[in-house]
Amino acid sequence: MIYALSKADSTIFPSPHETFLETFKYLTEAYTYKAIWGSLSRMLIGFSIASVAGIIIGIIVGNHTSLKYVFNPTMVAIKAVPTAALVYLFLLMVGLKNAPVYVVIIIVFPIVYEATVSGYTHIDHNILLALKVDSSNNFYSNLKVKFPLALPYIILGLISSFALSFKIEIMAEVISGSSSYGIGRAISVSYSEGMVPTFAYSLIAIIVMLLVSFAVEIIKNVFKLKDLTLN
Repeated sequence: MIYALSKADSTIFPSPHETFLETFKYLTEAYTYKAIWGSLSRMLIGFSIASVAGIIIGIIVGNHTSLKYVFNPTMVAIKAVPTAALVYLFLLMVGLKNAPVYVVIIIVFPIVYEATVSGYTHIDHNILLALKVDSSNNFYSNLKVKFPLALPYIILGLISSFALSFKIEIMAEVISGSSSYGIGRAISVSYSEGMVPTFAYSLIAIIVMLLVSFAVEIIKNVFKLKDLTLN
C-alpha cells in the first residue's frame, strides 16, 4: 500500500533526479532546439509588429495629447481581457499556427505604446516651448529632439515587453495546441508521455526565460534604465 502511494505520487511530482536526467537528454536532441527557435521566431514576429505599431501610434499621441482620451480606454480594455480568452479568440480567427503571434501582438502593443507616450510626456516643458519658437518643422523636432529624449522610456518598454512576450508565446502554444515547432507544443505533447517529460520541457522553458530575463537586466543596466517608470 505504501509502495502504491509512493508510485502514484511520483507520476504527479517526478523526482528532481529524473527530471534533470530527462532535461539533459532533451538538450542533446535537435528537436529541442527546433522547438526553442520555433517559439522565439514566432515571438519575434509578433514582438516586431507590436513594437513598430506601438512606437508609431505612441509618437502621434505623444505629439497630440488630446488623442490619449481616444486611445487610453482602448488600451485599458485590451489589458483587461484575459490572455487565455485572447488565445481562443485568435485560435478561431487565424488558426493554430498564427494564434500565438497575434496574442503576443495584443499583449506587447499597449506596453510599447504607453512607454512611447510616457517618454514624450516626460520631456521638459521648457524644451517644448523652445522647439515651438525655434522650429516650425514638426518632423525635424521629433527626429532630432523629442524622439531621442523619449528613447530611454521606449527602450525600457521594449525590453520589458520582450521578456514578457516569450512567456506569453509559450503559454499561447500550450493552450492552443499549436501544431508547429515550439516549447509550448513540446510541453503539451509530452504530457501524454508522462510527467517526467512534461517537467523536463517545462524546465527547459524556464531556463530559456531566465536567460532572456538576465539579458533584459543587463540591457537595463547598460542603458541605466533602472530608475525610470512608465507612469
